[in-house]
Amino acid sequence: MMKNLTILALFILFCLSCEKDDFNVDHPNIQQFVQQLKSGTYDQYKTGENGEKLWTIMPNFSKEHIPLLIDFSKDTSLVCPCNHFPANPVSSIPPFRISDNKECIMLGEYLLWCAEAIIENRDFASLTPILVNRSYSAEKRPGGEEILEVREIYQNWWEEYGLSADTHPLPLAETDYYWR
Repeated sequence: MMKNLTILALFILFCLSCEKDDFNVDHPNIQQFVQQLKSGTYDQYKTGENGEKLWTIMPNFSKEHIPLLIDFSKDTSLVCPCNHFPANPVSSIPPFRISDNKECIMLGEYLLWCAEAIIENRDFASLTPILVNRSYSAEKRPGGEEILEVREIYQNWWEEYGLSADTHPLPLAETDYYWR
């Protein structure tokens, strides 16, 4: 009897300690979103008539999410695989980088792209989450240090214009950067 009670108590503790990993695209939690991107567990898909997965759904971000997206963009690690990242479904340009023969996305670059979409009041900032520097070839991708410099541009923009209801320039407007 005591053994059964012990097993039952352990089972209840185990069930109570399990954390629900559901993600609500209509009320996104940025920390959870980033965690799921990094772990490869983001699984919000547009599905077809037969239930087949068509493409990943971008969460319904709002202006209140911008500071956290900018904050989390400090992480310039490469996430591989990256087929679970929400991307513009009409784009034919692959958004990934190749690292050790794997397709990856730089997390910080991607999160800044998400912030840009909110700023522009669009679903996607561009066809693909690829940051380009006009001062060199479009095929060359910015590295981690450069993404952190761009992050600082977004941070400064947010501090100056983020809470303003007035029209304002876009963060990259007077820079050499643009989203492809």
